[in-house]
Amino acid sequence: MSQDIIFHQLFERETSSYTYLLGDPKTKEAIIIDPVVEMVDRDLKLIDELGLKLKYVLDTHVHADHVTGSGEIRKRRQGVQVCLSSTYQTPCPDVHLNDGQELEFGSIKVKAFSTPGHTEGCMSYLIGNKIFTGDALLNRGCGRTDFQGGSANKLFESVRGKLFELPEETVVYPAHDYKGLSKSSIEIEKKFNPRLNLDIQKEEFINIMDNLNLPDPKKIHEAVPANMLCGMPSKSEHMDTQFVHGVPTVSASEVSKKLGHLKVIDVRTKEEFNNELGHVPASLLATLGDELDVALEQVDKSEEVVFVCRSGMRSANATIMALEKGFSKVYNMEGGMIRWNELNLSVEKDMGGS
Repeated sequence: MSQDIIFHQLFERETSSYTYLLGDPKTKEAIIIDPVVEMVDRDLKLIDELGLKLKYVLDTHVHADHVTGSGEIRKRRQGVQVCLSSTYQTPCPDVHLNDGQELEFGSIKVKAFSTPGHTEGCMSYLIGNKIFTGDALLNRGCGRTDFQGGSANKLFESVRGKLFELPEETVVYPAHDYKGLSKSSIEIEKKFNPRLNLDIQKEEFINIMDNLNLPDPKKIHEAVPANMLCGMPSKSEHMDTQFVHGVPTVSASEVSKKLGHLKVIDVRTKEEFNNELGHVPASLLATLGDELDVALEQVDKSEEVVFVCRSGMRSANATIMALEKGFSKVYNMEGGMIRWNELNLSVEKDMGGS
């Protein structure tokens, strides 16, 4: 690829996020990578100033620390297509990308690399001698691996087996920078990345990642469910839904009115299911974790599903988990069984619910 390319690296201060705008100077076709919803006005203004026609919006992954601007850009620019890894089983993107797939804007090619580890669906994008690595590889660091299907083992293999196999002069452009560096290179990261340099063995890397003990990103409960819908969650046509911290939420009274027409899944333990609070009649017990994971494999993704727990915290996490798996009609019951009992709604205390 010729070096004759329009290229702008843009920064969002609150979450230290980078957005990248690239264009073909001849055809004026362009792409934007990892836009942030609060910065869409800035990005579109620059696109217009440069006389570019946006063709694709690419997200490297479903971000947990900010809401993507992809859906808002598509809404405001006719013909723009949103691209995301096919690993995320969500109907929102126009293009579901697979490992090795190529896109074009003008005469310029984008090659998608599947680089899971930070999340299961992370993608990196190679354009000429530039690699846009999302959170898989940062300037002298890497993304965390403790949520959204993250895996230190997979991240090590993604970086060592794919990214570090690129030519050493390849310029690394990450999704974030926390060290005051705007870019790096494969050669530099091989030598100096404190977690992933070539002297680090896999077992040491896994131990490092398993002991970071980081707090959750501040916006995770807002960002993840919104980003599964390209940053633009919308209310259900069937349920009276609100978004609480970004999680689609329904009231206990709404659930009571719709019993028999939706699936209720209780994500507490077996003991809690039958304690003094009881459970929603005909609800299915599937404890948050592996048991719920298995149960969701048996649920039709077109079905309306409400998650319930004691107070609404675990069921909010279950709702996010279901959204990540491609469910679109899933909701958290606000206030859980505490609120259900406060309203004197009918409860069961036997194990007959299904």
